[in-house]
Amino acid sequence: MREVPLEEARRIAVRAQSLDGRASGVLETVRRLGFLQLDPIAAVAPPQHLVLWSRLGPFPTDELDRLLWEERTLVEWDAFVYPSEDLPILKAFMRRRDRPLDRLLIAFLKEHASFRRYVLKELRERGPLLSREIADAPGHRREGHRWWGARKMGLMLEVLAARGQVAVVGRRGKQRI
Repeated sequence: MREVPLEEARRIAVRAQSLDGRASGVLETVRRLGFLQLDPIAAVAPPQHLVLWSRLGPFPTDELDRLLWEERTLVEWDAFVYPSEDLPILKAFMRRRDRPLDRLLIAFLKEHASFRRYVLKELRERGPLLSREIADAPGHRREGHRWWGARKMGLMLEVLAARGQVAVVGRRGKQRI
């Protein structure tokens, strides 16, 4: 084991996080960091912009959207932005079945199989939509949920996205399409 002086350890940590002034662009910075967390709540600016600003200084914030929705060199999954070359590992995470959460998601999809089919059919036929643009399934009974309310469209879309069956393809304001 090699002992590293405290000052050198600090320099290594600062450089590893691209906080040393050498960051050269949005895509390169996301690749270096591995991901950016997304959060629509922003007291000053969205966290993904603050993280990039702390590495790049002033930068065109629309560059992140361009890389995500036009070039598709970045992808959004589970409230994070990843380099698109990480898709194979993300797909492996989407297919997991070994965690308790995975079993809950799979059970939810089985229990609501007809609702799932309806949502996928709507998206297939009508293209990308906001959750509010998809009507409740005919005959679907609303049930109260402490996070999602009585309309479970958002919950279904979240579960389908977590399992890799649908994807976010854009945003309208802070809302996912």
